Amino acid sequence: MPDMPVMPRPLLTNGLFAVLLTTCLLALGGCSNEKTPRATTPDPRAHNAMTFYRLDGDRYPGDPVPPGTTLLHGYSVIKACGIGDRETREEILNAFEAGIADHQGGIPIDCFRPRHAIRIVQDGVTTDHLICFECSNWMSWTNDEQSGGGDTSDAPRRTFDRILDECTSSN
Repeated sequence: MPDMPVMPRPLLTNGLFAVLLTTCLLALGGCSNEKTPRATTPDPRAHNAMTFYRLDGDRYPGDPVPPGTTLLHGYSVIKACGIGDRETREEILNAFEAGIADHQGGIPIDCFRPRHAIRIVQDGVTTDHLICFECSNWMSWTNDEQSGGGDTSDAPRRTFDRILDECTSSN
């Protein structure tokens, strides 16, 4: 058997240490306890007219409507705010999308008592999103026809309430 070259011990130890250190640093570089921030790509819907609503989720569609009440898909409008600045429209849409992404599943409850709504008018098409945080559901209407829906978390509620509390009603 031919003689194997013998490496000096410090070179072997230092080389092995360097490889292990590099591997550990590369592995740890990708780890973090923090969530990856959401993409900050501008939402094209934020270019369009938006109205943000506070609804009376305690009055069901079909219940008697007090005189002078404005309805949105059968729910009484408590407050309607035209959202004029793009930054606030982005904040509302990002919060809405974050709630959908953050939903953890569970057993859906069939209450649908929406207290918030987003209306977007884009290229002559009106899209309304009504959100119920009690049952973690949202429903969409496109040009007054129900067109979709899904689950949401409670995450957007604070953002929605803050924006509605700060706005001047256009109702």
